[in-house]
Amino acid sequence: MVKMNLPNLLIIGAAKSATTSLYNILSSHKDIFAPAFKEPHFFNIDDNFSNGIDWYSQTYFNKKKNQKYILDGTPTYLYSLKAAERIYKNLGSDVQFIVVLRNPVDRAYSHYLHTKRDGFEELSFLEALEVEQKRLNHARKSNDVLSELRFSYVSQGMYSNMLSAYLKFFSINNFLILDFDTDIKDNFKKSLEKIANFINIDLKNLDGKKHSNKSSVARFSFVRNILISQSWIRKVMKIIFYSAQTRQIIKNKIRHLNEKDFAFKPLSKKLKKELLDKYFANQEIDLENLIDKKIKWHNH
Repeated sequence: MVKMNLPNLLIIGAAKSATTSLYNILSSHKDIFAPAFKEPHFFNIDDNFSNGIDWYSQTYFNKKKNQKYILDGTPTYLYSLKAAERIYKNLGSDVQFIVVLRNPVDRAYSHYLHTKRDGFEELSFLEALEVEQKRLNHARKSNDVLSELRFSYVSQGMYSNMLSAYLKFFSINNFLILDFDTDIKDNFKKSLEKIANFINIDLKNLDGKKHSNKSSVARFSFVRNILISQSWIRKVMKIIFYSAQTRQIIKNKIRHLNEKDFAFKPLSKKLKKELLDKYFANQEIDLENLIDKKIKWHNH
């Protein structure tokens, strides 16, 4: 019987909180195996999960050698109502989680810009927040997981609700919870020290300056439209590249080559406070009680 290689370290969120940068940095360490495809979405997308745990192991982690850790970096696991129990039942109670929590208004705005960049969003930011629940209800009725992930700007910032779902199965000691502003943005070296202590390996020589997923726009809109449409080119790619993983890696590379940096207009402090109070006031209090840590969203 072939031994399965399965993750024992997961970066589960939050989405748009520098998780890609963190994944890329950790994946360069000799004691951490990380697949080229960062986000398997195995535990939160039913079609993937239905392929079975053997498929998950063979598809993403079959090249693992003697590394101490196997890493899965799917940030939307935190948002999924199903992922926590599935992870517990398939990976066991000792798996370790890294969670980066960002001011949920900043996170929502970054998420919105990302969706807009990819050609899926035509509304203004405030309009999109107003119709979010209607969109999500429609996506859930249609079993359209990708649309739900794209448009859940506020919902993916309900950190207290999401972490509570995980704490039904795992001890709080299984989690390293980092703050995007004070840990990642302002003192990344200190963050690496916290991660090193959490997983008990030396991370001193890693390059902490790698940054991924900067705000960007498409250089050529027709290339972006091909990537998101059901065009004949995509059908040809399915014939040439049988593996969905390979197709996604190629698509990501094309998308990256087609991007250029974009200086987005930041939200005003006044609007950020209004949105925090409107959508996330209770979350801030509940989260502080849950993780026993002071939250300073109103200061950023």
